[in-house]
Parts: sequence; C-alpha cells; structure tokens
Amino acid sequence: MDALELFMERYDAVHIGFVGELFQGLTDAQLRQRPRGVNSIAWLVWHLTRVQDAGVSRFVGDRPQVLDEGDWNRRMGLDRRDVGPGMRGEDVEALSAAINLPALRDYHRAVAERTKAIAASLAPGAWTEVVPEARIRRAVATDGMLVDAGRWVEDFWVANRARAWFLLQVGLLEGEAPELRQVDRRHWHV
Repeated sequence: MDALELFMERYDAVHIGFVGELFQGLTDAQLRQRPRGVNSIAWLVWHLTRVQDAGVSRFVGDRPQVLDEGDWNRRMGLDRRDVGPGMRGEDVEALSAAINLPALRDYHRAVAERTKAIAASLAPGAWTEVVPEARIRRAVATDGMLVDAGRWVEDFWVANRARAWFLLQVGLLEGEAPELRQVDRRHWHV
C-alpha cells in the first residue's frame, strides 16, 4: 500500500463514514444545539470543512477554494470567509442557527471530492514538498481565512510544512477531532 492508497482509505472512513453518520438520526435543531456551551455539530462540520478547503485547495493544490468556485457561502446562507479558530461564542451561535444544513452537507462532499482529486494528482515526490510560507501567508490574507483572535493558526501553518502534512492534518486529523468523536447524542435533545 502506498501513501495515496493509505490516505484514501482513511479519508473515506472519516469523511464518507463518520462525518456522514453525524447527521443521521438527529433533527436540525439538535445539529444546531450547543449543549453546555460546546460547539454545535453544524459548527464543527462547517469548521473542519472550511479548514480542509483552505488547507488543501490553497496550500496543497494552489487553487481557489471550493467555497468560492461553488458559491457555497450564498448557498449555506453565510457571509464568513474565515475557517473558525478564534470565533466568539455568539458568532458560533449565529452560524449554528443560520447555516443551511443540506447545503453544508453538499459543501462538505464537494470539498471531500476536491481533496481526493488533489491528493490523487500529486506525484509521489510532491508529497514531501514544503508548501512555501509566502503562498500560505498570501492565501490567508487574500482569502480572509482567520479572524484576529485566530491569527496564531497562520504561524502554525507556516512552520515548514509539507503537502503531505496538510493532507493529513486538515484532511484526516481535523475530521477525527476529539470533539467530534466524543459527541454524545444523549445530550443533543430539544
């Protein structure tokens, strides 16, 4: 098994399996709810999708984001370009209440397809190529990826990271975030 095969196997398990299952058996109200102040499932899926779109599309593939190519903000009923870190509680609440959930699921699927296509297009040697710091900083600035309170993420991203790191970090690990794995559906009630 090579790196691409391993990536694709894990990626499908996370994004087709696990993330798809998050929406099953819960009402829209439950998906938007923030029990005990934690981020809603809707926000968590939006966040992991936004981080993946930005990290893979812009940094690994050096392409426009799916967000822009598919007019996804309009479709999801949002006007945010950031990826989530540093958002205030009231912003999380507003996004959770406003987001069009079917459009969010479609956006997640579109980003998943883009991620898989970019991964499949990389030559074996390209996986270890370091993403230039200038590309990351330019994309963060021009795409409005971070709110002021989340600026620390930019320094995390520019720390001499290879394309493979971004594919794994934002394509797999973000999707397997502990907050998502620990979702206890018993607390999502209305």
